[in-house]
Amino acid sequence: MSDSSIQKTLDRILDAGVIVAVRIGPGAPVLDICEALAAGGLSVLELTLTTPGALDAIAMLSTDEDLVVGAGTVLSREDVRNVAEVGGRFTFSPVFDPDVLDEAKEHGLLAVPGTSTPTEILKAHRYGARLVKVFPAGPLGGPAYLRVIRGPLPNIPLVPTSGPTADSLADYVGAGAVAVGVGGVELFAEGFTVSTVKAAARRIRQAMDALK
Repeated sequence: MSDSSIQKTLDRILDAGVIVAVRIGPGAPVLDICEALAAGGLSVLELTLTTPGALDAIAMLSTDEDLVVGAGTVLSREDVRNVAEVGGRFTFSPVFDPDVLDEAKEHGLLAVPGTSTPTEILKAHRYGARLVKVFPAGPLGGPAYLRVIRGPLPNIPLVPTSGPTADSLADYVGAGAVAVGVGGVELFAEGFTVSTVKAAARRIRQAMDALK
């Protein structure tokens, strides 16, 4: 893959506006859940490597041209190589690790590093990150934190995660988010089913579409 494939992945993520972090436990029907998310209108799927069977699921889902599938909790060069081998198109990380960005670029994957502070955000951006994840956005202060960060750093494309919900998407986008990461209890509350996931995905999709 080439730089053009990275740009294509970036364009599709920005067009969708929402990335779903699929972090579920053993025994959960990962493929069924991902299909429910897609049916609800969420086509950018980040399967965290802490989810059992994540790489196998990425391999199967990556053949669907209507989806943009990648991995989350990517912490090493080896993780990046594993994601690339199964056809993943992007990596999300909770931290900024230059090695991960270097390896992802080498394999034609879009790497989105995690940051919390203005210093980390600027370093990741200067290193070449095309999107910079703000994590965990909710505990850091939510839209208000993002808005303050955007004051001195207005041109860095920020993607807040661990905070945005259907009800708060408008606030995050209004604060300057170029896309948002969703997941957690809104989609995967205790006792969740394929039907509840699809319904929650639809609410999120409708909330984002209303902002376009």
